Amino acid sequence: MKKKLTAKIQEINPTLQQFSTSFSKCLVIEPESKEILLKKGSIYAVYEVTGTANFDTALTDRVLRDILHNSYFQSDNISPIQSLEKAIVEAKEKILQLSNDALSAEPAAVQLNVTAGVLWGNVFYAVGVGDADSYLMREGGVKPIEAVSEGTFTAASGIVKDEDVVILCSRQFSKNYPPQKLLSTRIAEQNLKENEACILLKFIIDTSFTEEEVIDFGLEKQASKNRKREQVEKIILGARKSVEKAAPLAKKFTGLFAKKKQTTSRIDISGVNKKQGIKINKKVVFLLPVLGVILIGALIWQLAGKKSPPKVPEQQVQNETPAEVTQPQEQTINIAEITKDDGQYKVLRVTPEIFYDIKITDQSAEPGEIVSVAEYLIVSDTTSGKIYKSVTDTAKFEAETASYPGIKSLINANGKVGFLQNNKFYSYSPATPSDITSFDMPGVEIINTYSDYLYGITADKLNRYQKDGAQYTETLWGQNAEFQNARSLTVAYSIYLLTSNGTLTKYTSGNKNTFEVKGLNNTLAGATKVITDIDFDNIYILDPPNQRVVVLDDEGVLIKQYTHEPQASWDSLKNITVTSDESTIYLLNGSKVMTLILEAQN
Repeated sequence: MKKKLTAKIQEINPTLQQFSTSFSKCLVIEPESKEILLKKGSIYAVYEVTGTANFDTALTDRVLRDILHNSYFQSDNISPIQSLEKAIVEAKEKILQLSNDALSAEPAAVQLNVTAGVLWGNVFYAVGVGDADSYLMREGGVKPIEAVSEGTFTAASGIVKDEDVVILCSRQFSKNYPPQKLLSTRIAEQNLKENEACILLKFIIDTSFTEEEVIDFGLEKQASKNRKREQVEKIILGARKSVEKAAPLAKKFTGLFAKKKQTTSRIDISGVNKKQGIKINKKVVFLLPVLGVILIGALIWQLAGKKSPPKVPEQQVQNETPAEVTQPQEQTINIAEITKDDGQYKVLRVTPEIFYDIKITDQSAEPGEIVSVAEYLIVSDTTSGKIYKSVTDTAKFEAETASYPGIKSLINANGKVGFLQNNKFYSYSPATPSDITSFDMPGVEIINTYSDYLYGITADKLNRYQKDGAQYTETLWGQNAEFQNARSLTVAYSIYLLTSNGTLTKYTSGNKNTFEVKGLNNTLAGATKVITDIDFDNIYILDPPNQRVVVLDDEGVLIKQYTHEPQASWDSLKNITVTSDESTIYLLNGSKVMTLILEAQN
């Protein structure tokens, strides 16, 4: 029996300074879809960070929210308690890296105390670690939630009833405002200490539950559907769309075959007996479907992703690079020799689909960067300053009205297109490009974003920019000779940097971490771009000289290398972007945008 239960929420949070060694706050974290909400509920938590290290309170709060959200809602574990415990462990590991004194302070001197719960149907699951308290108020009585110790965690679960109230709070809050006092005292948040926080959940259900009732949460369905299957489903859906687009072409070829048959009937077969003539016709009839399939395949390959493409001018055909027509030389290559080490170095040779050629839109285009923003692909031309946009469902790039000569460092800025030009940072929604904002950022060479912050490199300094009204305020994040002339910058908790000599380095809270790329057969000396994200499992590196895309885990261990088939070439690799679900890479090779479906990783 399915029954509806809701919770009224009251958060009691202290006012926090920008930096603090001890602070507490409430978290209410909901999934991005109603379907997940019904299956996994929402997270309600109170955390306290305490110790001798100094923390940026706003950044710490954002990181905790991101980690708990991603780890819990993406977990395939059917147990909410185990999912919560795993999320809290991951959060604690990251929190130790976030202090301004990271790696100089003793890890034992920093403690993360958390009490968290989720609501599934009429059952409330609670998990605690460290010094934190939880209470249940029922029918006028108040008592601590009885929990069972499991290692460093305490866990509890139970049926909640109509009008029940659950209190989750920091230890310092419960000392100063015990539940009995909480009911009779009006608490002003401005009077709270930084390590005092509390969340109250009052449950309201349609009808009372009994503990004997069995409730269907659809857990079997949820457990069987995981992220890998979703990626496969997307690939299947893409193939189905391609077949549907090819259907009109098949009808056209039917007409061509009919004409071919009429022509055949007029062939002069004098000197050939009737039986021989019949055999010839049967062979022709037999071969027609085969030839039709070959021709359809060729045309679909040429027209893939294009909707009513314009005729390519003869001048463009003449300007094609020799590498695309020098087939006779490729016939002599030793494929076995080239691919002999593929297994050892996890090389996967692929043939990406041509998504679009920007020169079809603009013959003079010389695109240099590409970025995926929501359902859009954005490509920029540094010389002309033009920006080209296409939706990912239908391949058709169109030039935006405005141009920005010298445009560089094209990024996805939290769902907006972001870039640098003439000592300014610009951003706009791809759906409304005319609504653009800009901020002065003199001297910044490359930029990227994390949460609500921007990170930019100027000479040997890495600054963090926080939006303050109509401007960005600048804070020095770190200074190191490696920042000078860096090639690429990406942020996911830590900062990953491709230095001027192609070395991939990692920094956390201004300090360089011990980080090494492991398992590669060739160095990254020519690598030009590194991409990762808070929601990504992996790190992606573009290495044009070796014509490959390198995939690493967050420890630098090689996962996969994507490159071309021996007979092909990626000799003009310029840039890459990875979709937010890590299912697809878009490669910019010359003026062509190519689609590379990522292989699911075990």
